[in-house]
Amino acid sequence: MPGPVHVLTGLTDEEQQFAEVAYEIASGFAGRSFGDRAALDAYWDECRRADMCGLGVPEEYGGAGEDLFPLVLATERTSAAGFPATRLLLGQGMCGRILLRAGNEEQRRRWLPRVASGSVRFSFGLTEAEAGSNALKMRTTARRKGDGWVLNGEKTYITAFDECDVMLLVANAPHDGGITLFIVDDPQSKIAAQPVQLGMTIYERHYTLFIDDLQLGPDAVVGEVGKGFRAMFAALNCERLLVGAQALGLGRYGLRRAVGYAKEREVFDAPIGSHQAVQHPLAESYVQLEAAWALLVCAARGYSEGKAGGKLANAAKLACADAGFYALDRALQTFGGSGYTADVGLLEPYLVARLLKSVPVSRELALNQIATEGLGLPRSY
Repeated sequence: MPGPVHVLTGLTDEEQQFAEVAYEIASGFAGRSFGDRAALDAYWDECRRADMCGLGVPEEYGGAGEDLFPLVLATERTSAAGFPATRLLLGQGMCGRILLRAGNEEQRRRWLPRVASGSVRFSFGLTEAEAGSNALKMRTTARRKGDGWVLNGEKTYITAFDECDVMLLVANAPHDGGITLFIVDDPQSKIAAQPVQLGMTIYERHYTLFIDDLQLGPDAVVGEVGKGFRAMFAALNCERLLVGAQALGLGRYGLRRAVGYAKEREVFDAPIGSHQAVQHPLAESYVQLEAAWALLVCAARGYSEGKAGGKLANAAKLACADAGFYALDRALQTFGGSGYTADVGLLEPYLVARLLKSVPVSRELALNQIATEGLGLPRSY
């Protein structure tokens, strides 16, 4: 991979070879719009053929192994090539990890081999308009009916509901201990949905879900009733690391594009990259991205070893999101007015990088958690 922007530190030879494969696959789709459904489907087929869907899934279920780091690496490399493999985040990174950590053996045997083969798509139903980041205020309820359950409520900003085969749905069981996870097969036939109209182009569509007397059997519960938070946190920390990897990769993509342009674009008989006003912001982006990468590697490897929790995951996500956004902002500034054209194609990554500063956990809430857990400061909430 050319240029210092794409030299990755802290990798084994095998990891470096895999990184190059992931980068090459994504490079074939660079320049395509993030909303190009045909490109996304073809890209997913390429990921399946390269066995990328088995990342993070244990070998006994047909995957490449439980280690999270290869999945983080694939996310960063495909993003750095200009077309993130975001479909890996929901299935392999979140729902698959919840089933692995909290699901019973029957659920794992049924779903994880299909996650590993890429033949099943997941959606995750957590967010509510009134609850926001405070899941304890969740209004979607689960009440017992016979030996099963009846769920009612509303979810919003739910990703890829229109494309999923199965979803994990989070509800509050107020008479049975609280937050509980449920698995819903063929959810489109059971839950009404309305598209959320975003003001930007992104990989998956988002939906508001209307859950009206959804009846589920006792086998739909994932993990223990009332212990859904315990099941979710492993996946939520994983999500932060994968989102951080995506933001970091997009920043590296923007920096690579800006460096190339700064070498070629001449004004006043000299490449604009020879001027310190252009050089210094790009050099600063390089430093920030490399520092964020080191923190991400530490957090991802620690997660797989069971030694890193929410504090390090939040710190890595925050550093990567900040560095990625700054790099793309500097890239747009380097390109000038042409950076906003469809031909250059930097605006979509820029907007996604800005979004990733706010989701899945806002920068401010991440800092709150780091302040209380890492520094021992008193809680404000």
